[in-house]
Amino acid sequence: MGSYNISAGHNPPGKVACGACGLLDESRENRLITKEVIRLLKSYGQKVYDCTCNNGKSQSDVLKKIVEKCNKRSVILDISIHLNSGRNDPKGDQKAAGCEIYCSADIGIKKEVSKQIRKNMVKLGFPDRGTKTTNNLYYLNHTVNKAILVEVCFVDDKDDYEIYKKIGYKKIAEAIAKGIIMEDIDNKTSKKASNESKIKIGKVITKKDPLRLRNKASLMGKIIYRMPKGAKVEVLSEKNKWYKVTYNGRTGYCSSKYIKILQ
Repeated sequence: MGSYNISAGHNPPGKVACGACGLLDESRENRLITKEVIRLLKSYGQKVYDCTCNNGKSQSDVLKKIVEKCNKRSVILDISIHLNSGRNDPKGDQKAAGCEIYCSADIGIKKEVSKQIRKNMVKLGFPDRGTKTTNNLYYLNHTVNKAILVEVCFVDDKDDYEIYKKIGYKKIAEAIAKGIIMEDIDNKTSKKASNESKIKIGKVITKKDPLRLRNKASLMGKIIYRMPKGAKVEVLSEKNKWYKVTYNGRTGYCSSKYIKILQ
C-alpha cells in the first residue's frame, strides 16, 4: 500500500487567495477533482491524506498551511491540483491549451508519475504541455517529500472548457489517480492490481558494501553509481530479480536481493 498527500491549491471560491476564475472556477473544480482523486486512490487500496487549506488568511498563508499539512508525515509523493490561466481565449480558437505538470526536477518518481498522468490526460483530449521544472514555486520548494503540481487545463480557454465539460471532473480525477499509481486510464483497477503496479520505496540492505547501480539489468551492465547501505531508493519496476530504481537523481538497475521494500 502506498501513501500520498493530495491537496487542492488556493482557498475556496470567494475567499481571499482563491484560485483563477474564467469559464471555469479553479477553486471549485480543483476541490471536486481532489476529493475524487482521494476517493479513487483509497478504493485502489492506497493511504491518502487531504492537505487542502480552506481557511488561509492570504496567499502565503494558504501555501504555508498546505505545506505544513504535507510535512506532517512521510509519503511517497505530494500532489497539488490546480487549473491554469493566462490563455485569454474565451471565444475559442479551435486549439485547446492542455495539461502541464511542474516539479523541481524531472527525475525518478516525479518523472514517471508526471509522464503517466499526462499520458492519461491526452487520452481524454487535452494536449500535452509537458513536465516543466522550476525553482520558483513555494509548494515545490518547501515540501519535504517529493512533490508535483498538476495544472489540469486553462480556466480561460474555451476549447479547454469544452473538453472539461464534456468529460467531467470525475474522469479527470481518474486520469490523475491512475497516473499516480502508474496505470493507464483504460485499465480496470482493483486493490490487488494497484498494489502490484505502484512505485515502491525500498532500502539497501547490503551487509556493509555499497550496492552497485547498473545501466542495464545484467551483471555485465556498466556501474553508474554505488548506493550506500541503508539508502532509500524509489523502486520503479521489477523483472527477473532486478529492480529498476532511482537514487540521488540517477536511474538504473540493481539486484532485488539487496533491496527491502518499505512501502
